[in-house]
Amino acid sequence: MESIDEEDVQKHRVHLRPITLRNAAPATLHLLPCEVPVNRPAPVERFFTPAIRQGPDGLQVSFRGRKLRGEEVEVPSGLEGYVMVMEEKGEVLVGKQDFSEGSENDEQEEQGLVEPPEALERDFDRFIGASASFSHFTLWNLETFPGPDAKVRAALTWPRLAAAVPRAPGVRKLGNRQALPCTLSHLSPPSCDPRSVGGSKTRPA
Repeated sequence: MESIDEEDVQKHRVHLRPITLRNAAPATLHLLPCEVPVNRPAPVERFFTPAIRQGPDGLQVSFRGRKLRGEEVEVPSGLEGYVMVMEEKGEVLVGKQDFSEGSENDEQEEQGLVEPPEALERDFDRFIGASASFSHFTLWNLETFPGPDAKVRAALTWPRLAAAVPRAPGVRKLGNRQALPCTLSHLSPPSCDPRSVGGSKTRPA
């Protein structure tokens, strides 16, 4: 097994832009059992006409000649889903930036009650924001229905597990929000990371 040199691993500090959560419009999402090596908007409606059929056991559709079977998956109760996007590196401003949503943090900082924001580094800091929101999505599988053993269902159990684990010292909390970042997109097939379910984003309703 090959060892990975730590110097070759890129590490980043990721910041969330809270205001994007309020502006995220609802989107229709489909999780496909394939990989599309493109991560940008595409005029899908010009080339594909949705023809989803309701079968006796669930949803059915054909995609490029392959039969897909699917089912609707709801975001866990008390959470909201968000489509998260990473900003380009060039958009990161070097210097100091406050991520709070009000001026109260500034006053507390002057009184020494909170630590001042850390300096940002162009090659180290990254920013993510919500481009859309969702409360459910359609999960598709080749030939057979996804069923309860689908990996994404296991991922959706993580918010409950994360809530039971004490928060690490020094970690900032955005009010009472919980996030479940997923690279779900209404224009391209998404891929969920179980670690992000708990930071396709979610927040208590």
